Amino acid sequence: MTLLSIVVPNHDYGRFADRFFGSIAAQSLPLDAVEVLFIDDGSTDDSVEKARQWSKRLSCHHFAIEAVDRIGRPGAVRNLGLSRATGEYLISLDPDDTLHPDFLATCIATLDANPDIHLVYTDYVEHTGETSREVRLPKFNQGHLRMQNTLPPVALYRREIWDAGVRYRENTDYEDWDFWVQCLMTGARFHHIPVPRYNYQLHGDNFSNQAQKNDGLAKALIVLNNPAFFHPLVREWADGYMRGRLHSQAFQRGHIPTPDDVRALLRTVEDTVLQASTS
Repeated sequence: MTLLSIVVPNHDYGRFADRFFGSIAAQSLPLDAVEVLFIDDGSTDDSVEKARQWSKRLSCHHFAIEAVDRIGRPGAVRNLGLSRATGEYLISLDPDDTLHPDFLATCIATLDANPDIHLVYTDYVEHTGETSREVRLPKFNQGHLRMQNTLPPVALYRREIWDAGVRYRENTDYEDWDFWVQCLMTGARFHHIPVPRYNYQLHGDNFSNQAQKNDGLAKALIVLNNPAFFHPLVREWADGYMRGRLHSQAFQRGHIPTPDDVRALLRTVEDTVLQASTS
């Protein structure tokens, strides 16, 4: 039986492979019931060769390497790996990040002890060049996801979430945020472990950095992808943004407007139109 499937979407991250797989090898959780699914997205570096080397070194239940033609979207690559997964628990890990030694054991023990919880995540340490900082996340509140993504990119969850049809969507660049909202829409319950248990590497190649360039569109699509999760006024904002209407603007980066934000904007637009008509 496979306890855990680790999906690793990769593109030209061979330079991080030793550090990443070293952190998997150092886990306190025994790897004899863990499978690693390395999905290479058309790399041009030594990524696949590095993965082959580690497939011989890791004492895990199964290590599969699949190379595909360039897709260019991490979510689609994750979906491919997750479709191959056989584990009771699932996790997607980018190979530029690393886990603290007790990350997997802590997350799985939490799920084992709490059958009503479906997904767990931890705080993390963010590394940027020569600097680092601990990122302490707020206690989970599903209302937060209506305004901003307060979850990290890494979470471990029961496979029933995948079986319920949750997928990374390709139409929004905020793939993780949309994925977490979908999880909630299936009735999944989240749990935050308030200690840093992995390292997140921030650099120019991060897909999240690229996503911020399309911030307004990416947020509007999250709303339109999951309409039942959002207030009608927020849905109106998202539809208006897609149509280029005057009353819809991107708002603060990484922030989906609240109903009050939309009301305030509508009042401003109405006042502007009124002033123009009377001048």
